[in-house]
Amino acid sequence: MIQILLTNIKNRISSFDLFALGNSVILYYFIIFYLSPLLFFLGISTNSSITSPLFSFRVILYMTIGLIFLIFGYSSALGSVIIKKSSNLFLKKEWDFNKVPWVFAVIFGFSLIIKTIRILGGGYSYLARNPLFEKSYLYSLVGALDWFSYIALIIAFSSYFYLFKNNDNRYKIWRVVAWGIFMFEMIYAIPSCSRVLAFTPILLYLIVRWYVLEKNYLKLSLILFFSIIIFFPLGTICRFPAYNSNNSSLNSQVGKAIQSVIEKGEISGQKVADNKFNVISAASNIGKFVADNFLVRANQVVIISSIIQHPQPFLYGATLREFLFTFGPPRFLWKNKPLSINASGNEFGRRIGVLGDGDTTTSVGPTILGDWYLNFGLMGIIFGMFFMGILFRLIYEYLINGPEVSLSGIMIYSVLWIQIIKGMEDWIAPVYVGIIRTLIILLFVNFLLVKKETID
Repeated sequence: MIQILLTNIKNRISSFDLFALGNSVILYYFIIFYLSPLLFFLGISTNSSITSPLFSFRVILYMTIGLIFLIFGYSSALGSVIIKKSSNLFLKKEWDFNKVPWVFAVIFGFSLIIKTIRILGGGYSYLARNPLFEKSYLYSLVGALDWFSYIALIIAFSSYFYLFKNNDNRYKIWRVVAWGIFMFEMIYAIPSCSRVLAFTPILLYLIVRWYVLEKNYLKLSLILFFSIIIFFPLGTICRFPAYNSNNSSLNSQVGKAIQSVIEKGEISGQKVADNKFNVISAASNIGKFVADNFLVRANQVVIISSIIQHPQPFLYGATLREFLFTFGPPRFLWKNKPLSINASGNEFGRRIGVLGDGDTTTSVGPTILGDWYLNFGLMGIIFGMFFMGILFRLIYEYLINGPEVSLSGIMIYSVLWIQIIKGMEDWIAPVYVGIIRTLIILLFVNFLLVKKETID
């Protein structure tokens, strides 16, 4: 009996799909909403957002209701029923590996043009943005086309893993190309001080490897662990001058903490009574520094607490209606096009009290939970999160969870996965407008990659 139970547990663990959209969303939901409160109540971490009077049982209740209805929506049969009545033949076609190198070359070449425009326009570095470029039509256009570089990376790794798995010697060429593009993306990302730019290539590699080659939890865990302990502190240290010059921002606590660590020499080590270097103490401080950086960046409790505890008139779909005009003609065709709600992120942050009056640069999103609450209150959380659960299940079932997984399905799913997870901290409408625009690009790329049917 025990043997059967252990076997069932082992089978469930081995068949668990970490990158299934529902599992990933629930895990990230836990990280951004529950991790800091949990560590605080366990006495492992002290976090000012948890001791704040804004954090209350009501906040925990609303967060939990949102999670429950998200799970209900994802687990409901509605997604499966819709998928069964739709056809997915277009994405099930195989890639034509005689055309793949040419498609890859064109996409990567175009991505270099986009990167050049971003750098020359002043939209590259997190610390030195050109406000004129950010308000121009070119900025939104470049933002929409930034994904070409990641699409090229996905094509390279997909080709490498697929050909390797099928014992095709062409994998050797694609291995060099894939890792070369990966290193190029990392070199491009790190000086920008953007954690998102640094993490995106890593996550895309992991997702493609997971679905094309193998599901290896050990490699996945090690890569994620070392990525977190390297890039979260690195991103914060890189941004330190910005925090130091503007310590009224949402993350001013991070800036002060970093300044304290650097000035006191806590990262490099501490002196003991006999003036010898204490390695254990140094390692402990480094670990605390890394953990604090991760928690402060991931913690969205301060946002949702401020939204719920600062009563204001419900918007009744005003932020969601932005979907209609945001998806309209680009700004170079519609010069008087209203600014995206993302553009008011700084004003929103000051209005709900998470930003100081002197901070005019930091942008704040309400999170997926907060957006539904701002529009319809508790009913918005219930029905909105239930709907999101159904949507996430539809995407996963259609692209991945079929009798056979296609390279095109994996390519599209990888991009959507990144945008959805990252978008959980932002406004809903702009995120999903961006997803639809990227999806159009991906479908066109798929058309170029797949084998064409021949008529005998």
